Parts: sequence; structure tokens; C-alpha cells
Amino acid sequence: MAKIGLKLLALGALVALSACLGGAGDSLFYRDTKVAIASSTRYEADRFSGMWQIRGEFAEDKADVIRGAVEFRPGRDGRIAQIAIFGPRRGGWGVLDEYDVDQPMPARFVAGEPPYATEYWVLWVDDDYRTAVVGTPSGSFGWILDRNRTGGEDRITAARRVLQFNGYDLSRLVTQ
Repeated sequence: MAKIGLKLLALGALVALSACLGGAGDSLFYRDTKVAIASSTRYEADRFSGMWQIRGEFAEDKADVIRGAVEFRPGRDGRIAQIAIFGPRRGGWGVLDEYDVDQPMPARFVAGEPPYATEYWVLWVDDDYRTAVVGTPSGSFGWILDRNRTGGEDRITAARRVLQFNGYDLSRLVTQ
């Protein structure tokens, strides 16, 4: 009986957390999870590390879009150990958030601790590591990243196709 009470308490906490984040149900999810998803086999942490411009992201409202950049920072072992989000803030431009991550396997990062951990997967990166797609298996998140703020429209189009192939609803993608 105590186990059932704990499970109900945990479920209640999850529902409350979902409500705090702005909604419940699938309003926070951008992909059909019935569609298979896989991380890229083309991934080298040293080439992936560094600064990327956010060229596309999923949002409920265009006003929620960061219009910033993300930096993948390597640790001593060469794997990505931290992700920093940059964007406009009071007084200019700078770090909005930093997340320590584990990289349990190539092209996959885990931020947070269970049961609240989130997996971020590199779904695709072009041959020259100029454009990439990062998403979550749950569909709660997706980015198109590029080393430059403009240009590379052929790669941005390819990134959109990768998202669509992985079950993402492109009508909810805000590109920059």
C-alpha cells in the first residue's frame, strides 16, 4: 500500500511540474513518438564542441524563442561535459544557463538527475560540422544549429528534413 501511495505522490508531482511549465498533455511535445528516432553515427566530440548559433527551435509562442547560441564544452576526457546557452539579457549578451551533462555514448547527452534527467541527441551533423540537429527522444525539444547566424540555406533545409523524418511537427518550428 505504501508503494502505491508513493507512486501516486510522484505522479501528482509530475502533473504539478507539467502545469508549472505552461501546460499539460502534448502541448509541450513537438514530435510523434511513434516515429523511430536515432542519434547520428557521424559524431566526433572534438569537432562538435564549440559555439553554435540557434537557427531554429520549437516553441509554443514565437515570443519564447531565445535567438541565441549554444556552446558545447568538452571535459578532460574529451567528451562533452557542459552545455552553455547564450542570449540577450539585461545589459547585453551573455550566458543565460549552464548545464553539466554526461555523455553516456557518442552523440547523446544527459542533463539532470533521474527521474528528471533529459536526454539530448545529435540527430544529424553535416560532413563539415557546420550545421547540426539536436532533439530529444520525448519530443519536448529540438534545435537546428549552425556555426554561423546566416547562410547555409541548403544545410538548414536538410536539417528541417531530418527533423521531419524523426517525427517533428515543422509547423511549430521557429527558424531564424
